[in-house]
Amino acid sequence: MKNEQFEIDIEVVPNVFSGLSIVEADGEKFLKGELPIVDANGKEWAKYNVEIKGSVSYPYSFPKLFETADAFPHNADWHVYENDFSCCLDYPANEKIICRNGLHVSDYIKNHAIPYFANQTFRIREGYYRYGEYSHGIFGKIEYYQSKLKAKNPAELLEMLRFILQDYNLPRTAECPFCHKVKFRHCHRDVFRELQYAKDYISQDRKQLLAFFLSHPDYKLPKS
Repeated sequence: MKNEQFEIDIEVVPNVFSGLSIVEADGEKFLKGELPIVDANGKEWAKYNVEIKGSVSYPYSFPKLFETADAFPHNADWHVYENDFSCCLDYPANEKIICRNGLHVSDYIKNHAIPYFANQTFRIREGYYRYGEYSHGIFGKIEYYQSKLKAKNPAELLEMLRFILQDYNLPRTAECPFCHKVKFRHCHRDVFRELQYAKDYISQDRKQLLAFFLSHPDYKLPKS
């Protein structure tokens, strides 16, 4: 996906990541080459062949990252989108939050792409992701929001998401309606404000969660 800002930003990338070069195909410039995975002692554990292309909303969304040498299976279980085989680096709502002020492609590579491949390397070697992972589908949505909000039950989780969609805020001295006797600013205020950047995702996710909880009335939230 041709993106003019992306094509401007990638000009500096080869100076930072020497294994990447700027190439052009079908009127689109993008990055292509190798990304090494190096530990704190400078030892190289793996090297991945990649292409990094502009996305529709870059820099307010991640670029498109592709692993091009089949170093691991290209399916959802390995966090690869099966519609276009681009790499899935984070939950979409969290990506929106990360990119809310714009994210330069160099920072994306350093802080997101390389850790993604490091995690893949660990799974290839050990059989599991070192820092865990969200489940697929509806369970991954529940795990993501529960990790942020730490609700006591599904009804409370849905209520929190409703408040976020309504830009809920309280005076700084008010008690939190969920953590009674604790001031709102000391518990949920900051995460509410953060998640408000992803309201377009939360609106759809809440509908899906509501339908799931109604059809599974005995479901227990994962421990936060």
